[in-house]
Amino acid sequence: MRAWSLCLLSAVLVSGWAQTESPNTPLTLEQAIQIALENNPALQISERSLQKAQNRVREARGAGNFQIQGNGTYTRFDRVAKAQFGPQTIRLGNLENRTARISLTQPIDISGIIRNAVRTATLGETIAELDFRRARNDLLLQVVEAYQGVARAEEFVRVAEEALRNAEERLRLIRAQVDAGVASQFDLLRAETQVAQNQQALLNARNGVQLAQARLNSILGRDLETPVQVVLPSHLPDLEGTLETLTERAYAQRPEVRSAEQGIRLARANIQNERRGVLPTLALSGQWDFNLNTSSFNPRRETFTGVAVLSVPIWDGGVTQARVAQARNDLQIAELRLKQTKDLVALEVRSAYLNLLDARARLEVARKGLEQATEALRLARVRFEAGVSPQLEISDAELAFTQARTNLVNTQYDYLNAYAALLKAVGTIDTYYLASANQQGGAL
Repeated sequence: MRAWSLCLLSAVLVSGWAQTESPNTPLTLEQAIQIALENNPALQISERSLQKAQNRVREARGAGNFQIQGNGTYTRFDRVAKAQFGPQTIRLGNLENRTARISLTQPIDISGIIRNAVRTATLGETIAELDFRRARNDLLLQVVEAYQGVARAEEFVRVAEEALRNAEERLRLIRAQVDAGVASQFDLLRAETQVAQNQQALLNARNGVQLAQARLNSILGRDLETPVQVVLPSHLPDLEGTLETLTERAYAQRPEVRSAEQGIRLARANIQNERRGVLPTLALSGQWDFNLNTSSFNPRRETFTGVAVLSVPIWDGGVTQARVAQARNDLQIAELRLKQTKDLVALEVRSAYLNLLDARARLEVARKGLEQATEALRLARVRFEAGVSPQLEISDAELAFTQARTNLVNTQYDYLNAYAALLKAVGTIDTYYLASANQQGGAL
């Protein structure tokens, strides 16, 4: 019941944190995950399905317990029956009759039908718990991507603000040159146009932050207008493990694979269930009857009756045989579904792994590109301020610098998203983001 325990722990953590939250308090990724675990409707639906499966196990076990039933009867006749014995008239009953009955029934599971039903329900509970884990892992990935989407958007705002500052500084220099008669009005117009374009780019970046915050709030189950301040990542986690080892770990840990394996066990148990349709059943029952209105012809006030019922199916018209055949078909379907699930998991791991390798390679290129763009911009500024280069050179250098910073931001968050996707593909995203020992990062 690990998934169930983690969900209850999440509710406690969220309720405690919510009491101290303020609009100016940064929202950490761990806090965002806890809020989503508490509020997300899709996860709540999966949680209720797990509870339903748990109650189904209780129902199956209850079928093997003894049952007690009580009832009372009140009867009133229009007249009392009478018998004539010579000159004497004798009443044969009462005008009103009151009776009470208590029945006890105990099934005897001589054919194992109840035991197998409990086993089937228990397997269903296990599958429901694994489905809960799958839904939680999907939610964790959505929260991580949305949270990092806000951080990415905020980084874009910083890039746009720096680009605007560079353009405004260039405009200041051009105006001074125009006043000194060493620059033309066309140069001034071009610089003013660049400032206006960068102002529009900054506006778009700020709008992107609002959209990213709204998406995160939607996943967290909060009002879309709720203020959000995220904590920027302090490091990039390292990739450990080969594609083969990660795939094997995914086979062992992914809830989808384990659920498909349990589906095979459930299908086999259902075959046993259907075969028991031709086996005998035995039930013992005891019944106490209380006559609250005794009469001369019915003087006993209490009576007890014991009954043993043995039912032996002789011929059911081939129904059991057909049900067994259907159960075997379900087993074949479950085996095919396991193979299909493993193939999809292997493909997901491979895709996430290759995306992470690609992001890591692009990350090094982006860093070098930013170093080169930074140096190129420095040299262009020196040349422009010395009056030995045209405005086009520094304009191109600023554009290249802005693009290099944008590329680096994109690559960094592509790496983080690819890493989270790989965690989810391997089946360890829950332990990585929920276990306190791994909250600061770690290996796959």
